[in-house]
Amino acid sequence: MRLMFSSGAGYSHIAPMLPLARAARAAGAEVAFVTGPEAMGHLENTGLQAVSVGRPSDPAAAAAMWQRAREEMAGMTADERLSHLVAEYMVGLGAAARLDDMVEFVRDWRPDLVVANLAERAAVMAACLVGVPYAMHAIGPPKSAATMARAWEVADGLVRERGLDGLPPRDAVPYLDFWPEGLRPAGVAWEYPTRWPLQPAGVVPEPGPRAKVLDGLPYDRTVYVTLGTTHNASPGVLESMVAALRDEPVNVVATIGRDGDVSRFGEQPDHVRIEQFVPQTQLLPAVDAVVCHGGSATVLGALAHGVPLVVSPLASDHFEVAAQVKAAEAGIAVDSGEGIRDAVQAVLTDPRYRESAGSLAAQIAEQPAPAAVVARLPDLKVSIR
Repeated sequence: MRLMFSSGAGYSHIAPMLPLARAARAAGAEVAFVTGPEAMGHLENTGLQAVSVGRPSDPAAAAAMWQRAREEMAGMTADERLSHLVAEYMVGLGAAARLDDMVEFVRDWRPDLVVANLAERAAVMAACLVGVPYAMHAIGPPKSAATMARAWEVADGLVRERGLDGLPPRDAVPYLDFWPEGLRPAGVAWEYPTRWPLQPAGVVPEPGPRAKVLDGLPYDRTVYVTLGTTHNASPGVLESMVAALRDEPVNVVATIGRDGDVSRFGEQPDHVRIEQFVPQTQLLPAVDAVVCHGGSATVLGALAHGVPLVVSPLASDHFEVAAQVKAAEAGIAVDSGEGIRDAVQAVLTDPRYRESAGSLAAQIAEQPAPAAVVARLPDLKVSIR
C-alpha cells in the first residue's frame, strides 16, 4: 500500500503525524511525507521518504502577509479569527499557491491513500482532483463545520477552476483524532463527523531518563513553563510567565526553543532553570503543573501525564483549547501573565484539577496506538471511493 502524508511546513504540524507514518512504514507500506521545502530538515533521521512540494516562502512577504492578517482580524471573535485565517490565508493563499504542484505529485506517485492534516488543504484538494481517497489527521482539537464552512467555499472554488464539479462529501472521511473525548464539547456538528480515535504517541508517557535539569532543585513542587516550538520567540510572553513565578516557593523549568537566547531572561535564582530544549517526556513525569499557551502537543503531553494546566492563549485555536481545558476542570485559562501566579497556586492546591487531568490521562492511554489504526487503512480505499 502506498501512503502519502502531507503537512505544512511548521514542525508543530509535522510532528503529530510522524508516529502514524512510521507505523505505516513498519507495517510494510510505502510511505512518502510531503511538506514545504523549508521544512525538509524536520524529516531528517525519520527514515521516511521526504518530498518537497511548492516554492520556498519569502520571509519578508510572509511577515507582511501576517501583519495584514492581524489587521484584518482585529475585533473578530476567536472563532471568527480562526475561520478567516484558515479560509483566506491557509487555503486561499497557502494551499492555492502549491495546489498545482501537489496535483502533479499525487498524479505521478499515485498513492492509495492521502493522509493530510487540518492545516494542509492542498493535499486534500489534490486527492479529490486526482480521485484518490484521503483521511484527515488531527493536529489539535477538532473543528466545527460552521467554523470551517468558509474554508470549504474557498477550496470548492479552487477545484472547480481545475475542472472538478465541487468537492465530495466529508461524512465518510475518517478523522484520525487524538483529542480526548473529555475535552470535546457536546452537541457540535463537526467538520469531519467520522472519528477514528488515535493515541498521540509522541507525547504519551514512555520509559526513559529523568531530565538532568531537575537535579538539585530546592522545592517539593515543580512548574514547567513553555510556549512550544512555534511561539517561543513571542516578545515578552515567556519572560512574563517566568516573572510571575520567580518569587513563589516552587521550582520553575522553562524551555525557550533550540535557538532561544537564555541571556534575555537575565540572572535567575537557583529554583528557576531556563533551558533551550528538554524533551517534555523527560520533564512531565516530575512536574506538578504546566504553564503554556495552549499548543496541542504541550496540552496533550501534560494531560497524558495527568498534569493540570494554566493556559494563556496567544493565537489560532489556543483560545479554543483554553476553553476546553477550563470546561473539563483540567486547568485554568488566563488572559495574560498577570493571572498566572494565582492560577498556578490554584491548580497546585485544589485536587480537582489533578483529578480531572488524571481522568483525561486514562482516556488518552486507552486510545488505539498508531499500529492499530494503520491496520484499518487498507480497507479505507474501498469504503470512501
